[in-house]
Amino acid sequence: MHSKPAPHVAGNLLHVTEGKAKIIVSEEDNASRAFYNPKMNLNRDLAVLFAQSYFAPSTKLRVCDPMSASGVRSARYMLELPNVSSLIAGDKDRLAVKTTLATARLNNLEDRISVVESDANLLLLNHEIDRFDLVDLDPFGSPAPFLESALRATVDGGVIAATATDMGPLTGARASACLRKYGVTAIRTGFEKEIAARALAGCLTEIAGRLGLGVDIVFTHASDHYARMYAAVSKGKAKANISTRSLGFVEHCGKCLRRDAHNSLQSIRTTCEDCGGRKMIGGPYWIGKLWNSNVVRRMIKNCPQLESSRLSEIQEMLSCVEEECEASPFYYRTDLLSANLRIKPPRLKAVLDALHDNHYKATRTHFDPVGFRACASNLEVLSIARSLANKS
Repeated sequence: MHSKPAPHVAGNLLHVTEGKAKIIVSEEDNASRAFYNPKMNLNRDLAVLFAQSYFAPSTKLRVCDPMSASGVRSARYMLELPNVSSLIAGDKDRLAVKTTLATARLNNLEDRISVVESDANLLLLNHEIDRFDLVDLDPFGSPAPFLESALRATVDGGVIAATATDMGPLTGARASACLRKYGVTAIRTGFEKEIAARALAGCLTEIAGRLGLGVDIVFTHASDHYARMYAAVSKGKAKANISTRSLGFVEHCGKCLRRDAHNSLQSIRTTCEDCGGRKMIGGPYWIGKLWNSNVVRRMIKNCPQLESSRLSEIQEMLSCVEEECEASPFYYRTDLLSANLRIKPPRLKAVLDALHDNHYKATRTHFDPVGFRACASNLEVLSIARSLANKS
């Protein structure tokens, strides 16, 4: 079902419906309004859709929302997923706890959602034995300080979902902050949203490995101002070893745009093989797959059941993700190609058609509206872009 947002004002209160949940926000209370961010509704829409599509309907889900803020995410999980058996919503901010309690009462969930005032790490560490099937981290800024606690509090086969809004460090714009927060030497590239997602996933994988846990990235997206990942957690050193094989280093030549990934430092080359320029080296990044194609297909199938004001946007995104699930990593952008070659920017469709005509697999990417992935060498991509410019 496609539901439209239904805000209306009663006095100084703003009543908002998101999905199946209702929330009341004070128009005059800036702190209260800050707890509910309407721009993150797509994030929450996809969270509900993912959980519905990933977990078997027979699974009795135990969910933790340790930074609940307004409580709308918790309310939506409970209202829109019939197999949630228990949900703990926590926040260290006392006003946020009160807001979450009010949201629970408004949606008749006060007996089904346990609301606690607690630091997120403390809440998660208190559940190292009585663990969760789904831990959803949605902090203001970086989720890195909470990843170890989340891993300890997630059952074998469970999922950690994490949002990162500090895109500056993750994209390499603030490399020192990325190294400090995530343990990743970041580089600036034209595929910056993808490199941000891979840095976040790489950080989780390294922490999991130290705990003897494996992770598998099953869904990722970068929307608006944030990156978001969903990682399945598995127990055992053997699983941890498999996961760490997906960690590696990315080479990028700013001169000709060549990009490569290697698992071993011994394979790294600092001089570009195509143009002789000096490469930037970054890592460790997650260089494995960013999506599980079966999960993506189930999300697409379940889309019509989702109540969202952004349903068409979600369907378009998932259609794009389905195309790029098995495609080559590290997308190109038509605007950066044209700047590099000093040509008029080619239309995305023209580039994709030309690649297909030359028998290369090529797809769009949800990360960027002018981005594409190509199963072709960097020199071949540049040559095709140049030929399109010559024809125009």
